[in-house]
Amino acid sequence: MMKELIRHILKEETSTQKKLVSIINKLGFDKAIRAVGGWDNFQKVMKDYDYLTDNMVEKMIKFQLDNIKEDSEEWGLGEMDELDEVQSVDRIEVNNLVNVDKPKVYLTFYVESNTKDYDNLRAEIQYRIKEDFGIDLLLFIDEVINIANFGPGIDW
Repeated sequence: MMKELIRHILKEETSTQKKLVSIINKLGFDKAIRAVGGWDNFQKVMKDYDYLTDNMVEKMIKFQLDNIKEDSEEWGLGEMDELDEVQSVDRIEVNNLVNVDKPKVYLTFYVESNTKDYDNLRAEIQYRIKEDFGIDLLLFIDEVINIANFGPGIDW
């Protein structure tokens, strides 16, 4: 009787976790977090569930980049360099995830700027992932690719 109850609870937990992963894949982290009633519930449900894949890490990074961009709308003139850095990033892609000991993630930043140093943004995303998801990732920038089609800073 007790074994069956434990099996049922574990099956239900895994089912909920798989459903959340499905929501993340289809709609993103924001919707998945709202679906379970907030960060605390999300962390409780996903605790001990290994969802650290290239795709999931990329979604975490996108989620945090979007949050930083939203936060940057309230920044003042004293933070213009940081604002330009954040706003110039079009997207960030995961090149490689090495999930041993402390997971290492190697990234490509696609930007619309001549700026080459995105270390502050990388560090902020890394910090927010640890704070929000409880996952201590090490993020490394492999490459910065300027995708701008025209304007200053384009090599002709």
